[in-house]
Amino acid sequence: MITAFGIPLHAQIIGDIKHEAFRQKVLLTYTVNGLASNQHLEVNLYCSDDDFKTGLVSLSGNGAGDHVQGNGQKTVIWDVLKDRPKLTGKVSFEIRALVLNDMNPSASTATGPVVTAASPEEKKSAVYAEMSSALGSFIIEAKDLVIAFRKSNDTMFEDNLMLRQLTDAVINYNTAFNKLNNDRMSYEKEVLLYWNNEALYNDVRYLFDYALGELHSANVLELNSALSTINDINLGKIAGRKNERDAKEKVLMSIYQNTGQLDKRIQELERRANRILYTLSNR
Repeated sequence: MITAFGIPLHAQIIGDIKHEAFRQKVLLTYTVNGLASNQHLEVNLYCSDDDFKTGLVSLSGNGAGDHVQGNGQKTVIWDVLKDRPKLTGKVSFEIRALVLNDMNPSASTATGPVVTAASPEEKKSAVYAEMSSALGSFIIEAKDLVIAFRKSNDTMFEDNLMLRQLTDAVINYNTAFNKLNNDRMSYEKEVLLYWNNEALYNDVRYLFDYALGELHSANVLELNSALSTINDINLGKIAGRKNERDAKEKVLMSIYQNTGQLDKRIQELERRANRILYTLSNR
């Protein structure tokens, strides 16, 4: 069970930390804000199973290492079984970050650019890490969306904090959705190119169709519509007490139905994603 994170250094620029067990890996996401253009982060991850003594090694993604650049969302994928024979029980993590100034390019002694050609296996690893990160983030945000809407009740029509939480959950989900939607064509082409397997390519394509089509269109859009109705009620745009009461009952019923269906679809998406990612990682 993964339960907590600590950020002993530079907590003021690292936030919105989320985590999820994903197959035999741990997916961690966080955001960086306030990093200057001439700075970068050195980020290491530690686990409580050895009292945070040794930094984790088998990490991928854009959120770990000695040169994490830029603000925005960062992702770390820990391949647990490469560093541990197993990981059980209650564990927590620490993200330790140092803010470093970039070196002056003129100080370099190199006479020209150093170009390193990635091997086919390295390219496959990079595609796998990026795609599994995008899928994992999408699944996490979809689950958080269900959790947020399941807290809905009659008080949300007067509770600005609850409304803010719903809005934030929708915004975070939309960010993950847009990334997956924008990058899916690249992922599909790269799977066909580097794995050279048309059946696997079709599996990946159908997976994205399910996530971005059936799951999103059938339930998430309905929850977006419910949030819009809640805003209309709170702003007094629905005239008449009976109309307002009917609208409240209808929106609560819609939330109840769609969160139940969405929860089941997320479980199915996770099952399909696990199977396909397992296949990709073993070919």
